Amino acid sequence: MGLGIRKMLSNIIVNINCCKFRVRKFLFGFENANQMMKYVDKQSLEKILKKNGACIGKNCDIETGLTFHNCTDYKNLKIGDNSHIGKNCFFDLADSIQIGANAVISMNASFLTHINIKRSKLELIYPSKTAPIVIGNDCYVGANSVILMGVSLGEYCFAAACSTVTKSFDAKSFIAGTPAIFKKQIDIK
Repeated sequence: MGLGIRKMLSNIIVNINCCKFRVRKFLFGFENANQMMKYVDKQSLEKILKKNGACIGKNCDIETGLTFHNCTDYKNLKIGDNSHIGKNCFFDLADSIQIGANAVISMNASFLTHINIKRSKLELIYPSKTAPIVIGNDCYVGANSVILMGVSLGEYCFAAACSTVTKSFDAKSFIAGTPAIFKKQIDIK
């Protein structure tokens, strides 16, 4: 009986948080509502993401403290079935971020889909641009790693902790470093 009450209270909290998000979005705009995503519980986070355009597969484990940047909704975020997103990850949704099924994204990982240095004359050399990020099925992205725009990791890739991934890698690649380099082929049978 006690478990039924907990589940009911949890559902009430999720619905309250969804309502708060909608009200903040309506009254103050999406960016204001987006700020609350860092602080909501796991169940509320997933429901708000889905209701605002994200495509999240079945049986995902999405931790709290996430930051979403450069977005007016969450439609550029796609997460496959059975994936895990660790605490305090950063998602720049200026372009799409697709995470495959059974992927593990460790805490504090960052996904950056754009460059914009309009306030500097460096823009003459490095013009503003966006590009999608694709993380394949069964990939692992280690804690504190940074994945830059245009990167695609094939299935079963392993990006070691604190890697800065600036280019794409084929399936079954073990990569590490800043910038990340190929270390070895992973033997998956």
